[in-house]
Amino acid sequence: MADLKNIALTIEASQAVVELKTALGVGDQMDLIKVGFAFAIVHNADLDRGNDFGTRGGSNYDTGGLDSDGLMEKTVLLFYKESDHHSEPYRAVETLMNKGLRLLQTQVKAGIIGSLSDFAAK
Repeated sequence: MADLKNIALTIEASQAVVELKTALGVGDQMDLIKVGFAFAIVHNADLDRGNDFGTRGGSNYDTGGLDSDGLMEKTVLLFYKESDHHSEPYRAVETLMNKGLRLLQTQVKAGIIGSLSDFAAK
């Protein structure tokens, strides 16, 4: 199977971005997606897309625009060595950014994280 050229947020993750932009004061949506991606990795998110993964139809991004330096792809290859996603790292990137944004949203709503510096301190 060919790797993804476009990666998308679920509807739920897209809504999380809207809420997190305000809550965390992050103006750029793509920056926030990268934070969500990192948040998923720090929390050892798996690459499984279970029934609660979310609903298709959220914001869509070209992999070359979102990951112009290739670091998201390289991060997946580095941290998920045992996965089946080495031939499709952007499928894993898509999974992690969605999971991370929703997890971050949950922790912000719970008051565990109130700013990006709280995330960096963890």
